[in-house]
Order: sequence, then structure tokens, then C-alpha cells
Amino acid sequence: MFALIAVDIDGTLLRSDQTLSPRTRDALRTARDQGAVLMLASGRPEHGLRHLAERLGLGLDRLVLSACNGAAVVDAETEEIICHRTLEHALVARVLDLVEELGLAAMTPLGHVVHATREDGYNVADEAPANGMELAITPRFEELDEPLHKILVCAEPDLLAQHLDTFRGELDGHAELALSAPFYLEITPPGVDKGSGLLDYCAARDLDPAEAIAFGDNENDLPMLRVAGTGVAMGNALDHVKAGADRVTASNDEDGIAEALDL
Repeated sequence: MFALIAVDIDGTLLRSDQTLSPRTRDALRTARDQGAVLMLASGRPEHGLRHLAERLGLGLDRLVLSACNGAAVVDAETEEIICHRTLEHALVARVLDLVEELGLAAMTPLGHVVHATREDGYNVADEAPANGMELAITPRFEELDEPLHKILVCAEPDLLAQHLDTFRGELDGHAELALSAPFYLEITPPGVDKGSGLLDYCAARDLDPAEAIAFGDNENDLPMLRVAGTGVAMGNALDHVKAGADRVTASNDEDGIAEALDL
């Protein structure tokens, strides 16, 4: 029995057709009924995770939202803010300068709105509706005059791959960078990732991270798999994610979460 079950969304909780299997839903409900807390750990913003939980019929009881790769951790039922970590204003400006120099696009979530630097940016048109949010074109995020949890740099996969070293060289030590998909580079405050989100929640609730199990498939899931007592890579996970996990389960299309929980 685990006190905390942390799950990534795409490629982990959801099947390839973006649905949740009845078996996995039942396994998670049984675990919650037995006292476990379910954490949705994602690069998605809080509003998007709430939208997802409602669409999947997960309910809000014993549900925690670790949004923006752990920058914002919220109790879904009480709306208590457990963790709130934001990017420094100067860092936001530097990232946007880089985005402009390289001819890429960037997005950032704020409330119920996804702000994008360019309307024609890669996947920009799809990101907001996928999270039940509105889209606004805001070329410079500094103009929002609001603290931001993350910046999402988006580009065609081959193009983004060409510029990864540039971002890493410019931002090393000043931000956390991780790919959540071949076309998405997630930029969060220093020390902030899915692993820190899990640890922040455990510290706030006086839980031992050893009592947590975490599931993931992609690069930005690795920090969470490493800090949880049991880190489980999905059968469809990247090879280096599997290598960094304690266990490998079946794929997201084969009820891998339910298989590992054995429920």
C-alpha cells in the first residue's frame, strides 16, 4: 500500500487514444478508497489538470495537482496552494530573447489563458483547447506583470533538437530544462521539477517519500521516479527513463499502472 501515487499524464495515465482505461481508473479509485492520495504530475497548468480530472471522471477527493512540472502543487479539493514557485523576471526576458533570436515560439499558462508569442508557433493552436483554456497572443511575457511558473518553448522536433544545446548553455544554473515531448522544452525555476513537486507535497503533509510510487515515460518524469520510494517506468518509456527507474511495467496501452499496483 502506497501513501502517494504520482502519475504522469500523456504516455502514462492516458492511453495512446487519450482515454483512461476502466481498469486503470478502477485501480486508482481502489487505492484512494484505501487511503492513498493520487497526484497528477504534469507539465500541464493547474487549470488544464482540473479540466482533465473532470473529463476523466476522477473526482477531487484525495487528489493533488502537481502542475507546470512541479512549480505549482495544489490540493484539488480544498484549493490549498502547497507549492508556488515562479521564474525570475530577468530570466523570462532572457528566454524570450533566445526564442526570438532562434525563430521559435513560446507559451506560458496564466490562470485560464495560454499566452503564446506567436499565433503560428508549432502546436500553439492546439495547446489551449487541449487544456480547456483560452489563447492570447502576447509577444513579450514580461508585459503580463505576473509571476510565471514555466515557459514552454515549442518547435518542430528536428528544429528544437538543433537548439537544445544553446538553451542549455545559456540557462545552465539559472533554470531547469526538460523535454516533455520532442516538440516541447519545459523551462521552470532552478531546482523545480516533478521530483521537487513530489518532495514539496510530502514535506507539507509529513509523508516519507519512500511511501510514494511514481509512474512516467518521458525525460521530465525522471526526477519524480528518482525521488519516489518506487519509481516505475512504463513499457513505452524512453530507454534512459527505464534505466533510471526501479521497475518497468506494461505500457500505457496495456494498463501498466494497474499492473504495477496489482489492483
